[in-house]
Amino acid sequence: MKLSQTKVELLAPAGKWDVFMAVIGAGADAVYIAGKQFNMRMHRSDFNFTDEQLALAVAYAHERNVKVYVTVNNLISDAEMDGLYDYLKYLQDIKVDAIIVHDLGAINLVNEKKLDIPMHASTMMNVHSVEMATELKNLGVSRIITSRDITLFQVKEIGEKVGIETEYFVHGDMCVSQSGQCHSSGVIFGKSANRGECMKPCRWKYSIVESKSGEEIGDLPDGYLLAMKDMCMFQHIPEMIQAGVSSFKIEGRMRHEGFLKPIVTLYRKAIDDYLSSPFTYWHKIEDFEKMYKDRVRDFTTSMAFSYATSNVFDYSGSKEPLFLSRGAREKNLTLNDLDQNPFETDNRGPENEKSLAVKVSNINAVTKALTAGADYVYLAAEVSPVRGEGWTKEGLRDAVKMAHDMGRKIVYGTPRICTLRELSEIEWLFDVGEKVGVDGVLVHNLGALHCANQFSLNIISDFSFNILNKDSIKMLEKSGVKRVTSSIESSFNDLYELAKHSAIPVECIVHGSLPGMLLEHCLPAMLVTKTNAKSSCRLPCRYINYALKDEKGEIRTIEVDQYCRNHIMFASDLCVLPYLNSFLMTDVEVFRIEAQYYEDDLMETVVNHYRRRMDLLMENPSVFLPLPESEWNNLLEKSSKGLSLCAYSQDVTRSRSTLEVMKTATQAN
Repeated sequence: MKLSQTKVELLAPAGKWDVFMAVIGAGADAVYIAGKQFNMRMHRSDFNFTDEQLALAVAYAHERNVKVYVTVNNLISDAEMDGLYDYLKYLQDIKVDAIIVHDLGAINLVNEKKLDIPMHASTMMNVHSVEMATELKNLGVSRIITSRDITLFQVKEIGEKVGIETEYFVHGDMCVSQSGQCHSSGVIFGKSANRGECMKPCRWKYSIVESKSGEEIGDLPDGYLLAMKDMCMFQHIPEMIQAGVSSFKIEGRMRHEGFLKPIVTLYRKAIDDYLSSPFTYWHKIEDFEKMYKDRVRDFTTSMAFSYATSNVFDYSGSKEPLFLSRGAREKNLTLNDLDQNPFETDNRGPENEKSLAVKVSNINAVTKALTAGADYVYLAAEVSPVRGEGWTKEGLRDAVKMAHDMGRKIVYGTPRICTLRELSEIEWLFDVGEKVGVDGVLVHNLGALHCANQFSLNIISDFSFNILNKDSIKMLEKSGVKRVTSSIESSFNDLYELAKHSAIPVECIVHGSLPGMLLEHCLPAMLVTKTNAKSSCRLPCRYINYALKDEKGEIRTIEVDQYCRNHIMFASDLCVLPYLNSFLMTDVEVFRIEAQYYEDDLMETVVNHYRRRMDLLMENPSVFLPLPESEWNNLLEKSSKGLSLCAYSQDVTRSRSTLEVMKTATQAN
């Protein structure tokens, strides 16, 4: 292979003016900064740039032949969209070199308003396949900041096959969850990781326990089991350049000048040394020692070269610089909550038909869900082979026939993460679905959407798209989506407005076990067999149902799917049954029960309750009828967890101050 790259961009962060000047002086080719809104670092009001400072920063950088990228990379509510347009227009006028975007609504706004401003897809968009990158390129995106959970080989493949610039994190803080797929802070605290306000539940102290009893298991370690070390690719600059990475990104917009300037200087020198004489290049050990001595946390290369083992974590927590919270109880509903409805509507009455959907993971559950009154049954894509789950071609066909014989509908699910393997498998799934007349497919990402559009199928977007505004829905509608699912971080008020103004039908989740985090890592493999799930793992998940217990005693189950990814579930299940009439008063058309992790009998009980309640309330939905105590007690008695309103009672788009949330979390029992 010919080494063809002669220039690599070194991209540095800055949160304050002195840092901005310092990293440029240290040799950064580009700097990414943020204004006072629409970004992923909102904890501190003394960081980020005013509009006037943004203009000065662009002028200062351009005089020195340095580029400026502005982060516009948080999720955005409908109420913020007008302000977003004004902000983007301003950024265009001051000639920023690109914006870094996360929300599909922002992309739609740029395209509809024909703004002349380059777009880079944030790592929060979790781009992990050629197909995803292709979709984004077609939407006008010129650079992909790749998922942090893919290898350099996959980054190289995306860049070469799509013909798009790639940006890769080379140094700094890392999230344990798949980017954009951590909802823990938003649901528990009302401070969303997708809105730049994460309270860092991944930095809590945990013990690993049996999920039902809560008992600790054997001699397994406890401690900061999700606390990742910092990324450091300093010793692997040749590999990154040969992977065709366009831009080396240093994390740290909240870091000070004394920390960032030496790091930028060292990377600048190493990149230049390699490009000037790659055959004789050898990184200077004394340079790495300087970096290592001044580190915040210990270093890792994460998944740049292979699947990670437990060496990516620091269980001691000794180097953690800041704990924003230390465990928290999820607020459960009680009998005292049944007589008071926290959700107000305008009482104008629903203007559409309402349907009940249920997600299940085996063919027996399909039968029970249909008998209990489900209008749609969704076949879960991420299943547990250990529990004997999974869908054969015959099972898929039988499910469709069974539903159609009863006048109901079947939807095939797809995985939340779709790399090359998963995309090949869902092509098979879509081919089967097209032949048997499946009623829809549920997609979680743009790669799966790209694949689904090759078939004649009704496409439903799932909650992983993090939909909070109607401009995002417009973007998905243009891409062939027929129905959208709202974000599981959506408040009731945001859901109400979203459904009211959406051009296509909206679906929401009303009950079930929801994921707080999605991990590429497998904790049981790391902790029990001291390896990773892709390398000689003896599958300890066959014998024990693992869970994480925090310092407040809350138990969050670890669900291991067939790809050995870990889904860290909330301690409490979502339940809106006592307030279902308010949800029926919205323009939401489909109400979904997430029952894929339920035993069949519990699933049947839950579906029966919602079916009866929906039928009763639809006769006069504007009248609030308290849920009978006997029904509540029956549901609670059969449920394996406590029941809560999750994010519906929060409001991540109008959140409290971080200080207030930290105080509340500290005082919680």
